[in-house]
Amino acid sequence: MTTPNSQMPHRAWNAAEARMSFFRKPIRNKIPEPKAVSLFWIYEYVRHGWMRPETEALRKIDNHDEARLYKGDHFDYVTPSGVFSYCNDQSLVQHSGLMCMDLDALGERREELFHQLVDNTDVETLLLFRSPSGQGLKWFVHIDLARCDHKTWFLALRRYLMTIYHLTDKQVDASCANVSRACFLGHDPEAYLRTDLIEYF
Repeated sequence: MTTPNSQMPHRAWNAAEARMSFFRKPIRNKIPEPKAVSLFWIYEYVRHGWMRPETEALRKIDNHDEARLYKGDHFDYVTPSGVFSYCNDQSLVQHSGLMCMDLDALGERREELFHQLVDNTDVETLLLFRSPSGQGLKWFVHIDLARCDHKTWFLALRRYLMTIYHLTDKQVDASCANVSRACFLGHDPEAYLRTDLIEYF
């Protein structure tokens, strides 16, 4: 799944240096912006008010298909697991050493799980924010590609979430395993960032 040029450098991984591609809306756009972005940049993006109107509008849409189309047309996105020349698995330039687990359909458990993940000592939360839909969470963690590949990490983290937090197949979607998986950026003024590790753009 990974190639020699997509492996992380042979030195200590630094969360502040992790980079990923940023794509302007709509989701049909597969060409990234020239400058890759950091965890801190994403944290500032979602906390700022830029996407507040679109996020509020999305959360008022009751129809699932209509909401999906609105999100795809109105929200910028990133590829958390790396820098890409084009948004597909074959165009990975450099893996970030990150994975974003997309947790959905959490309902009333969303806030409880948010705080549980922030306090988790088994898997360190680097960045965490509410999804644009308001029904889920975007959980960013470090994965060590020297230990196993991207897909194996995804399956392990998925199993961990389902076992420890009793989440369902639907809540931790198995289709999110691909390395070029997109993460939409909405508005969350209470997003969490591990600021002792991540301070700069």
